[in-house]
Amino acid sequence: MPDVPTPDFDDPKEIYAFFGLAVYAANILESSFINWTVALRLGTISGATRQDFDTAFAHFEKRTFGQLLKATHMLTAVPAGIEIVLNESLSERNRLIHKFFREHAANATHPAGQKEMIVELSSMIELFNHADSLVTPIYQSLWERFGVDEAMVERELANLIRETESKYGAVSPVHSRGSVA
Repeated sequence: MPDVPTPDFDDPKEIYAFFGLAVYAANILESSFINWTVALRLGTISGATRQDFDTAFAHFEKRTFGQLLKATHMLTAVPAGIEIVLNESLSERNRLIHKFFREHAANATHPAGQKEMIVELSSMIELFNHADSLVTPIYQSLWERFGVDEAMVERELANLIRETESKYGAVSPVHSRGSVA
């Protein structure tokens, strides 16, 4: 995950951009939890098949972040230092989705309040990225037992990029920096 961008604090729409980045970072963390939990579940199945793999993903992809955290606890011991970060991430993710704009209704009407909102969203992004950096190596080491290593992930990513480029055309250097124009 890239570093949190430096805000300009000069456009009210910046709040929504940072909100989107925070939701994106939370979603990446949830996806890492799905990967972790599925790998743990498959580790309990002797001779896991592709159907076991698909069934586990289908089951856990329907779960909320809180449900995934509970399922992970049922399957493994989570180190205390990571546990604190994960619980804080869950709390902040829920606050972000369910209460952030309601809590900041007055702040949204004033430039100083808008700046406070963006700073808070930036902190959430950093928290979610940090939590993901703790979870990712754990699930990656578990997936390696099933033959899913970095090289395989890179090959699959390259295939997805080729499929997307065949659908939409190659990306020009100007557009590859994230522009949608």
